[in-house]
Amino acid sequence: MFASSGRAARLLQPSSTLCGRVSRTNPQLPLVQRATYVSRAHPRPVPEFTVTEAMQMVLEGIEERKEKRAKKWERNAPKRQAKGLKDDGPYRNQDETVELAINLNLDPRRQGQALRGSLVLPNGTGKTIQCLVLSKDADVAEKAKAAGHEAGGDDLLEKLIAGGVPLDTFQRALCTKDILPDVQKKAARLLGPRGLMPNPKTNTVFDEGSVLLEKLEEQSNTITYRTESSGIMHFPVGKGSFESKQLLDNLQAICQTVQDQKPESYGKGKKKKKMGKNVKYWIRAHLTSTQGKGIRMDLRTVDPTSPFFMKDPE
Repeated sequence: MFASSGRAARLLQPSSTLCGRVSRTNPQLPLVQRATYVSRAHPRPVPEFTVTEAMQMVLEGIEERKEKRAKKWERNAPKRQAKGLKDDGPYRNQDETVELAINLNLDPRRQGQALRGSLVLPNGTGKTIQCLVLSKDADVAEKAKAAGHEAGGDDLLEKLIAGGVPLDTFQRALCTKDILPDVQKKAARLLGPRGLMPNPKTNTVFDEGSVLLEKLEEQSNTITYRTESSGIMHFPVGKGSFESKQLLDNLQAICQTVQDQKPESYGKGKKKKKMGKNVKYWIRAHLTSTQGKGIRMDLRTVDPTSPFFMKDPE
């Protein structure tokens, strides 16, 4: 009865779309090639790569896109000349940023699980940071100005409130504790939404002006991090023009810092539920670039507690 139904007959016949075509030239091939079953409950497995393999794939993708952009620029040269546009110089290709995304088993709504801070990369970020320095010490302000930063005390704070200083040109703000109460009262609503509000957790508030000047020289090599609502943290590792070893050293410093900031209790779930014994801290890690695809990495090569940290498993 089952074989007589039309639907069963169609299922038994080889299909070119689902099961593959029948090979007449090579009789060793199976008559029907079964298709892999992929659904929401059975997703396609995502390949994982070691740290060195993922970094090599990201750098190769950056170089390929660089070549394509340069060829496109040369190909469109006649169009620019027809429109009367002149080239000021050679083509300035984009230097993409290599980024690391880590998914941790954290719930920032719980106490102690909202990780936030800053760290200094051993090989820098490849960017020049323009800082806003606020201090009541005139000597500190003058030395910060000599270094090429915008600095001042109460007068600069009044200019910020009046809109006399554009805030879009600054990537970070530093201040001393003597002026911090005034900054919190007058400019918190102005600096906070732009991510420029000085905070002791991000090491942007200092007791003494001399310490501030020392840290001011390291700002181009310093990155800040903060846990998102889903437990994901994003880190810039460096520029695509860096060497692979430089990027790996920066990535190693980031992973070690994330492990050092591990809270005593962590885990997502119900608030009253206690943390189990075998709860994982590291869930996933992906490496990508500005215009590239995300590459999932093997957690054994990312977790500092693993014996294969920054190595290729045998």
